[in-house]
Amino acid sequence: MIRKVKLKYFKRFQDQEFILADHVVLAGPNNAGKTTLAQAINTWHFALRRWMTAKYRENGRATGGDAEEVTGNRLRSGVPITRKELSTVPLRELSLLWTDTSTALSKDELGEGQKLGTPRVMTISLSGVLQGQPWELAMEFRYANSELLYIKPSAEHLESVPKAAKDLQVVHVPPFSGIGAEETGMDRPYQELLIGQGKAGDLLRNLLWELYQLSDKSEWGRLVADIEEIFGYRLLPPEYEGRPFILCEYLPGIPPKRGLGGLPRLDLATAGSGFQQVVLLLGFFYARPSTVLILDEPDAHLHVILQKQIFDRLRQAAASRSCQLIVATHSEVLLEATSPDRIISFFGPKPHVLLAEIEREQVREALKRLTALELLLAEQSEHVLYVEDETDFNMLRAWARVLNHRVRDWFEKKPFVHPIRGRNVHEARAHFFALRAIRSGMFGFLLLDGDNRQLPEREVEADGLIVGRWKRYEAESYLVHPDVIRRFAESRTIPLLADKAIQMMRDELPPAIMRDPTNMHEMLESMPASKALLPKLFAAAQLDIPKRDYYLVAEMMRPEELSKDVNEMLDSIANAFGI
Repeated sequence: MIRKVKLKYFKRFQDQEFILADHVVLAGPNNAGKTTLAQAINTWHFALRRWMTAKYRENGRATGGDAEEVTGNRLRSGVPITRKELSTVPLRELSLLWTDTSTALSKDELGEGQKLGTPRVMTISLSGVLQGQPWELAMEFRYANSELLYIKPSAEHLESVPKAAKDLQVVHVPPFSGIGAEETGMDRPYQELLIGQGKAGDLLRNLLWELYQLSDKSEWGRLVADIEEIFGYRLLPPEYEGRPFILCEYLPGIPPKRGLGGLPRLDLATAGSGFQQVVLLLGFFYARPSTVLILDEPDAHLHVILQKQIFDRLRQAAASRSCQLIVATHSEVLLEATSPDRIISFFGPKPHVLLAEIEREQVREALKRLTALELLLAEQSEHVLYVEDETDFNMLRAWARVLNHRVRDWFEKKPFVHPIRGRNVHEARAHFFALRAIRSGMFGFLLLDGDNRQLPEREVEADGLIVGRWKRYEAESYLVHPDVIRRFAESRTIPLLADKAIQMMRDELPPAIMRDPTNMHEMLESMPASKALLPKLFAAAQLDIPKRDYYLVAEMMRPEELSKDVNEMLDSIANAFGI
């Protein structure tokens, strides 16, 4: 079992340590490093196998075949590996394996006696415990050119590799991507190349043929029994001898007796992707006995109920065989079925093991609610503003400009804004809860229309999330000012039509609002101006102004035409964000 993985200069991880349990779930967004960790473990295993093969070959030449581990002088510089031989990671050129593609130490990384141009030695170190005895082995990678690198163990293990490391068997199953119509037999190196390229489905029939050919037929029987229990289908024995392609078929049911029971024989390629995915996962498990099984997105193509069923089955079978499961996933179901201390979150600045139930819930919500853009914004900003829609944000920004308010610069710098769209204010609280999985110190401000004033604060506030409410019915209610409407209308139409808009205001509003539109008025607290008033005014002036463009009215306002409510709301936002 692997208990710790340390990476130095491997792809996105310049210096990162991972603590692993008997089974561990890697959770996080796309392109966060989950697959990179899986590739690192598989690359370590590949490098060790190549080292051991070269070492015994070298020793055999020197001693006539003695299998003792004695490192020849030729191997002290490392075993050469070409780009095409490195089947664990698909690469256009080998420098892409190094962090930032830099294969030499930078000036800031130089140690004593080192000069610019000193190679950046990429290191993948695995450690664990076997029968109470700790072990550790670091494999080093040195760049030669775009097509060649050298691998060897670190100096302390150059002469003797720990037995626990040599006995470790790693199987990496990439995400399922479908299977072809036909499949001929492939040797193991080519199969590993396809796996490294993420094309595991292209060797599914080879996998089933390999499993069926095992002398112990019980493993094939277990796979058949699993598929019958899960899907109610029967896998038929694969056929290859005397055929140009491997034939893998199944029955869409279970015959009551021997034979086919009248059921048609269907090719595996005609089955659904979920069925094929499960056959692939269980096929790898039974055909390739391993001490470490890495599953990359095993939930792909699977219904949520089936996700948990397959995960539970794999976990139980792995425990009975002392096999360690490492699962990279986006599935809320798999997270829910895993205790926090067995989840590594890839949200936030660095991957980390979760410590409490609430952290698991945050990660689950983050997977469900956050887009890729929001993940990026959360990493770049410690403040998020929740508004009902984009119009609210645009009006706030316009008013901040009009008042030259201290929060103006924040609005101008493409801030993190999340529209909740409508009255589902609880969405903001759940979204903010998810954001804190990425940045625990995130602060939020939720701006609600006045029609939400009956909603208790305790239902929407959260730690770090402050709630602000307009005193009027909505933000658009603060646009109701005769001078502003006239100025806006005259900028877009003839004065006569602008006069019609003002006459419409006099007909619709009480004289008190017309005399002092910036003061408190009961009508503006209860009337949705964006629906009941402003469309009528613009129609009277023969203007087609959609609600999304109402911020253009706000841009034409003057400081003295703004209610003090607006200035107070901008103050509240600035104070919440420490501006």
